[in-house]
Amino acid sequence: MFEIEKGFPLLGCKLIRDRCNFGIYATTARCMILKIYRFVYEEVPLVEVILDRETSCMGDVFCISIKGVEEGFAYTWQTVTEKGEMSIPLIDPYARSLSAFPKGSNHYKNIVVNDKVYKGERPFIPWEETIIYEMHVGAFTKSPTSQIENRERGTFEGLLKKLPYLKELGVTSLELMPIFKWNKHTLSNKHPITQETLQDEWGYNSISFFALQEVYAMDRGALGEVKEFRKFVEAIHQNGMEVILDVVYNHTGEGGQDGKVFNFKALAPEVYYKWNGSYHRNDAGTGNTLNNKHIVTKQLILDSLRYWVVCMGIDGFRFDLASILMQNEVGNWYAGSIMEDIANDPILSHVKLIAECWDAKGAYDVGRMPYPIAEWSDCYRDTMRRFVRGDQGMTNAVAKCLTGSEIQFQDTRKNKTHTIQFITAHDGFTMWDLVSYQYKQNRLNGEGNRDGNNNNYSYNCGEEGETQNEKIISIRKKRIKNYFALLLLSQGIPMLLMGDELGRSQKGNNNAFCQDNEVTWVDWSLTEKNKEILEFVKSMIKFRKESNCFKAINKEQLKITFHGVNYNEPDWSYYSCSLAEQIEVGSEKLYIMMNNYIEPLVFDLPKQEQGWQLIIDTSQSQSFIGCHLKVQETRYCMNPFTICVFRCCTK
Repeated sequence: MFEIEKGFPLLGCKLIRDRCNFGIYATTARCMILKIYRFVYEEVPLVEVILDRETSCMGDVFCISIKGVEEGFAYTWQTVTEKGEMSIPLIDPYARSLSAFPKGSNHYKNIVVNDKVYKGERPFIPWEETIIYEMHVGAFTKSPTSQIENRERGTFEGLLKKLPYLKELGVTSLELMPIFKWNKHTLSNKHPITQETLQDEWGYNSISFFALQEVYAMDRGALGEVKEFRKFVEAIHQNGMEVILDVVYNHTGEGGQDGKVFNFKALAPEVYYKWNGSYHRNDAGTGNTLNNKHIVTKQLILDSLRYWVVCMGIDGFRFDLASILMQNEVGNWYAGSIMEDIANDPILSHVKLIAECWDAKGAYDVGRMPYPIAEWSDCYRDTMRRFVRGDQGMTNAVAKCLTGSEIQFQDTRKNKTHTIQFITAHDGFTMWDLVSYQYKQNRLNGEGNRDGNNNNYSYNCGEEGETQNEKIISIRKKRIKNYFALLLLSQGIPMLLMGDELGRSQKGNNNAFCQDNEVTWVDWSLTEKNKEILEFVKSMIKFRKESNCFKAINKEQLKITFHGVNYNEPDWSYYSCSLAEQIEVGSEKLYIMMNNYIEPLVFDLPKQEQGWQLIIDTSQSQSFIGCHLKVQETRYCMNPFTICVFRCCTK
């Protein structure tokens, strides 16, 4: 039934006509043992082959070709060292699908998958029209309040059931938190109430760069998650939206010296990891750091990214702790990094590329990423948080953020479309918690509230945490609308966090990576409870999409000027808490006024023959007014802590 021949030195398993070529890179092995199974659950292999260096290895790639192997078959690799020590069954770094055996264990069989080119239509949304929605696939629909079938909750299929909601919201690009297969069992801390050992629920500890986390699929059988994800991406595209993946290529889920072995440690630890003497470098804060300078690791990363684009239809990537991907073995920046390879790749350079430009050891490289990689703006996040909170000395920084110029890019080809602006992200408070908590509440994480960032620039509006005080609730809603108004009126690329438009709370937990419960699940009953916020965000997104004032890239097309309460007199002093901005693109004019003072302020309105229409006033419950209120006066009295937007009337 099975015919065995010498193979090509191709990594992974490749179905070529009636044969399957297996290849794996290993420097530690004297020989490799390959076992092939018809089904994942089988314990006795159909075929067992020993590959030695003399007859079945080209360089450090062990390879073999076998006739009779089909898609859906399972296989394992094991190393045998010079001392005769045999490893556990290992994950093939190039495997497209994995299945645990026995079920629920930490041992995996690799699944044979026949790669197929993605044939669906891609939306190719221009950067200047992009609105990103960062989300966790599981937490988005896991709550019973999602009102979808129990088996669909927390899955790709469940997310598709909420596509009408996302489409109506108006976002263009879904940025999924990690969905690669990851090691959930990296923690020793226990839940303080249940005493259960907590697990990593976010996925930032990958053990494969090709295989999906099967928990997001309804079909947990062989290839089930692959088929469902292809269907998922195609459905997103058919609805005119993009899929961006949050990817982690700076470390793996194998941890430090005492961490569990899945593959890289057994195959070629000196190649795949960076070392500090006899210890792993720990630039990511997780016990190890991938050696992305080595050509083998580089090729693995590039092959992985191309696979997701070519075979799965992915539209872009957000690179976690991307500073590490620009560093050599000792943590210094160097020419020819993997990020430069990605930026110049003939395929990858044409999808959306986003970088988080820092690492866990203190590197901070915002503005330094190669063109055309866009960059997260933590400067925007902190500036707008402090401004809305009421901090003084912020107007100059706010003006830069509004124009998308807060990042000083080293590459002069970059512009505002390379600035990813956000108020909240998966790390930190949700937007509701940002206006509800002065202090983090992370005790459920089992670390005595020591984890998570202490510098949140938050304000509880008068009472810590949940409250029944309607006045405080009203203030919180108003501040959230101010945040969204600033974000969607800025010139950079806006990113929203899942559920912020609903007033989602994590009960003050600003590091909820180990919570898979009501703390992180989206509460869909908030669509009615906080309808005021939701409708405002929908209207703001619609307004941004329809306006040309946020699409113009050429500086000659876009004219922006700043003013104070008096026209042409911006107040940049430390104590200033007010600012006005005029945006002009062709015949379209917007006048944005911001009063972050504790008292009402009267602002000048520039003279305009046709007059102005008030379209946004965040102090009103119906904050998005539209084009119904025409203002003939030349001055306008603004309430405290309010943002107003006027549009030039047409004839």
